[in-house]
Amino acid sequence: MDSLRTILTLLDPSADEQPAFQAAMVLAKRFGSELELLLAEFQDFHAGYFDPMTTTLQEFHDSVMAGHRALIERCAQAATEDGVKALGEALWGTPFHEVVLARVAATRPGLVVKYSTYHSRIERTLFTGSDWHLVRDCPVPLLLVKEPGRLVGTRILACVDPLHTNDKPASLDRKLLRRGATLAEKLGGELHALHVCAIPQPMNLVGDAYVAALAVPPDEEWLGRARESYKQLMSGYDLPKDRVHQRVGVASREIVAAAREIEAGIVLMGAVSRRRLERWFVGSTAESALDRLPCNVWVEKPEPRDA
Repeated sequence: MDSLRTILTLLDPSADEQPAFQAAMVLAKRFGSELELLLAEFQDFHAGYFDPMTTTLQEFHDSVMAGHRALIERCAQAATEDGVKALGEALWGTPFHEVVLARVAATRPGLVVKYSTYHSRIERTLFTGSDWHLVRDCPVPLLLVKEPGRLVGTRILACVDPLHTNDKPASLDRKLLRRGATLAEKLGGELHALHVCAIPQPMNLVGDAYVAALAVPPDEEWLGRARESYKQLMSGYDLPKDRVHQRVGVASREIVAAAREIEAGIVLMGAVSRRRLERWFVGSTAESALDRLPCNVWVEKPEPRDA
């Protein structure tokens, strides 16, 4: 858990700035990691701009890839000059997420880092389809970078679920807290924990009971059980009381609100496996929160034996 041997860093072929690379460099220097740089381009992205009168399609393809390899070389050189070993590759393939997942399966990095733009006016991250595929399907931890400058010396909010709703294994909560403690230590941050006693959301209900259930808060017996479960979970971690948070409400809203209130730079969330679908699944709570969080988001998965 303390070591991230290799960090797979996804570069953006169309951007001058590379926030994912910036974030990966911060982590690599703190953890002693090596960087694996990957730039994946869609096969048909440039086809509409091809002018057969001036060049062949192969020449155009080669020119594009040469530019991408030059970007990788610049990043690798910058990493080397800063004391971090880095290697990279530019690939021509589609869809993007499948190219990335194939590389993850081949090299098994300790972490995948990707940039996701946050737009404060509409309070949503501009997630692409590839972002969501990686959130659901990437079998190793995934860091979605929104603000690379908010990794060091920041507050880290680990979102746990001691009642194990949505089929989450108990071990995932412990993994989130261990990861949060490690990040806090390596990055000079401050770990906080959050459990939301969630009011049921519509997608968990059926038929006419739908709206009525939204207005009915959990009963005291259920709340008491939730508080006790959370207390037992946190008993193994030496966190001050003011860093252990519990809320009642719609989970996604409360996670975003808590992250804003403590000015978290990283939010840690868990993903679970739906065996019948044979794929990773992030429940509606996480999906609703992910695109509204203005900070960096780290997604953890259970160990394979627990999935």
